[in-house]
Amino acid sequence: MLHNPTSAATSARLDAEEADVQPSSRPILEVRGYRPRASDRHLLALLCEHQVLTTGQLVRLAGIPERTVQHRLGVLYGAGLVSRHRPQAAVGTSPYHLWLTAFGAEAIGTGPPEPWNEDLGGVRTVAALSELWLDLADHGREVGLTLMGWRRLPDGLSYVDPRTGADRRLGADAELSARHGGTYVRALLFARIDRIPRNRLGPVVTRWSAYLAAAASATSPHVPIVAVVLTRTERQRMRVLEAALGVAGATERVAVAAVEPSAGALARDAVWRTAADHHVRRLADVLAHLAEAVR
Repeated sequence: MLHNPTSAATSARLDAEEADVQPSSRPILEVRGYRPRASDRHLLALLCEHQVLTTGQLVRLAGIPERTVQHRLGVLYGAGLVSRHRPQAAVGTSPYHLWLTAFGAEAIGTGPPEPWNEDLGGVRTVAALSELWLDLADHGREVGLTLMGWRRLPDGLSYVDPRTGADRRLGADAELSARHGGTYVRALLFARIDRIPRNRLGPVVTRWSAYLAAAASATSPHVPIVAVVLTRTERQRMRVLEAALGVAGATERVAVAAVEPSAGALARDAVWRTAADHHVRRLADVLAHLAEAVR
């Protein structure tokens, strides 16, 4: 069973007017003359765990009033502890997407964060992971999909190649388990596929397919495991599906959705496709179909 690493965080309710905690002894905070609050540390810890989050996602996860979150994020941004980016939107305005700076990571005693300033196109797909998780937790049952477990995989998955015995790493970003009716399914989520050159997509999808087949055999043949992929645009989604068509087993194990124009549609709307199916379907229906195909 997967665990929910933010259950304690989401259940915590911090008072918007809580007293300041003792200032950190870390030089960066002293130099900037910044006195952190408990809520600030909470927001920084959430960004550390999820890498990129929108303002709205931080409100949902932290359990702090929206005005307080917006104010404290402004303070953290001014202190250089977080970076932010507002992606372009076809309609309306996108929310800010935020992540830790090296100073912010140092402030909470964690290792150097990923330099998202160098991959602004990727912030949307990574933030979409959390949007998918939160929406499944809140509304999945409305479409017949019950979220059973979720965890982020900041370092991917390490495994031994069954053919060569070499140590390998699978660049998965998260893992979920869910139930659709009487069907239980596990899925690995990939949100950084847009970084991969088009001519390398085939080998990457081949590795996914080999890992998923081996993982299913090693755990339980009664629990199908599939790949769920988030791309930024429809064009990039079609490239992944094209690559999956050329890989044995991938058509039965890989589902792809584009996060543009709305990441909020991922959990409930018909925005998912597989290489073997020209129709877009809801995630619940796609997972049930894939689970049946790989049994």
